[in-house]
Amino acid sequence: MAPIPTGPYGIAKHGEQYLTLQDEKAPAVVLPPTGEPGEQEWHVESLSNGNVTIKNLRHETYLSFDGVPEINKMLRGSSQATEWQLRQSAEPHTFHVVVPGGPVDGVELAADLSLLRIFPPMTALRPLDPNNLGQTWRFEFHE
Repeated sequence: MAPIPTGPYGIAKHGEQYLTLQDEKAPAVVLPPTGEPGEQEWHVESLSNGNVTIKNLRHETYLSFDGVPEINKMLRGSSQATEWQLRQSAEPHTFHVVVPGGPVDGVELAADLSLLRIFPPMTALRPLDPNNLGQTWRFEFHE
């Protein structure tokens, strides 16, 4: 069972910066509140295997990546559902968002900020560091 109930969430990093999808298959970026309905709201669905899917409410596309998971692969919207594993961090309601299935090239991969220093900040698969709270995401349930 997934660690959070199925439902709508804002997914935040570093305080008031939210996972954002500005177009259905656009790169997933991190921005302060945009005021655009749904582009920063995500439906997290718990699956029977304990993983989740994360679907943008405005564009009805899933948080995903192209092809096979690799270090620095950019995250984007996709019509294909992608499974993620939420791993509880030391903070409440805060999780590492991990590619399930174990290590890829010797490391587990997690959703994090891209190393590209551009605006808006992009997201990418990065090596999982379970002790790095900066790599976690806060899931805020929306009524």
